[in-house]
Amino acid sequence: MKKKLFMLCIASVTALSLSACQGKQSDSGVTSENGDLENASAAETTDDIKELEEEASQAETKTINVSKWPDYVSIQDLDIEEYVTLNDYANMTIEVAKSEVTDDDIKSIIDNELVYASKGEVKTGDTVNIDYVGKKNDVAFEGGTASGYELEIGSGTFIDGFEDGLIGVSVGDTVDLKLTFPKNYGNAELAGADVVFTVTVNSIRLNGGYDSLTDEDIKNYGMPYDNKEKLWAVGKKLANERAEAAYDANVKSSAVSSVLEQSTVNSIPEYLVEEEAENYLNYMSALCQNMYGLDLGDYVSMYYGMEMEDFQSEVMDMSREAVEAYLVYEALARAEGISVTEEELEKHADEEAAEYGYSSGKELIDEVGFTTYRMYVIQELVSDRLSELVKVS
Repeated sequence: MKKKLFMLCIASVTALSLSACQGKQSDSGVTSENGDLENASAAETTDDIKELEEEASQAETKTINVSKWPDYVSIQDLDIEEYVTLNDYANMTIEVAKSEVTDDDIKSIIDNELVYASKGEVKTGDTVNIDYVGKKNDVAFEGGTASGYELEIGSGTFIDGFEDGLIGVSVGDTVDLKLTFPKNYGNAELAGADVVFTVTVNSIRLNGGYDSLTDEDIKNYGMPYDNKEKLWAVGKKLANERAEAAYDANVKSSAVSSVLEQSTVNSIPEYLVEEEAENYLNYMSALCQNMYGLDLGDYVSMYYGMEMEDFQSEVMDMSREAVEAYLVYEALARAEGISVTEEELEKHADEEAAEYGYSSGKELIDEVGFTTYRMYVIQELVSDRLSELVKVS
């Protein structure tokens, strides 16, 4: 789903807020909000552009301002030592507890993830794992397709006929369910419409879980284990792996949090805070309009019970915290010799574009913003490095 990366950023260990494109340094040393001289508001004619290019080539370290904020310098171009004094992070000790895996943890994983039948027929009360595609006039309609969906038969989650139509279907089989949406259905395009759902039953979760399971059940339901002992071993292995992953994540989170708390941010460029807040508000405005058909003010009033002025004040506070975190990350990256080129960022974005709902890495970076995506990648690299350096007690 598009915009997932924004939510990933805001949920990260530094609570980075949402942001869109900030200015970045071009190869010629000219800063542009879009990284493209053709969009520079300060160069309205070809002669102006040539003059800027000549000035940039004569002074490599000189930055030509083309942002609406005077004297704009992007984070990666700041004299970072002027803004941040890092703590002695290389000699830092943090306390992180490691959770012990219990039998209840193992049983929970088995009951929720491993006790599935790969053969048998669906009956009322079963929880089935299904793939489905809904079509109206042979065309798939929005919101009518899913893979690996967990559905309890008899729950009434789907329209009449869907769940009943799966009773008696064998695992692995695919059926076409000819159904009709209710006339009062919320989506006008589907209200009263005749549709066909093509549904594949992938598996059935066995009722009762591990406690009621027998070795004979494991054999009869085609489960990929020889007996309960081997099923338990698989569940235990998964529980231990997840506990270890959680511990590693807690080490990274604690290390980053400690550095943020113990380092000193001497000052924050106010234009970066303003830009962060403006981009977040623009993003929220578009999201509210597209998803709810509301302007941001109405959405804030309806869902938060706040006046727009108060909401904007909170956004400014959030943005200041985000930029402060950006600055510390930038200082850590430089101290540890961590850097990423635009080519490396694009390659990284290409590798995960599909995961976040984008057709290409370029589209991802363009929509999320160069600075936000760059800091997202820098955050990963810095967090990994800190977890190697800090001592854990």
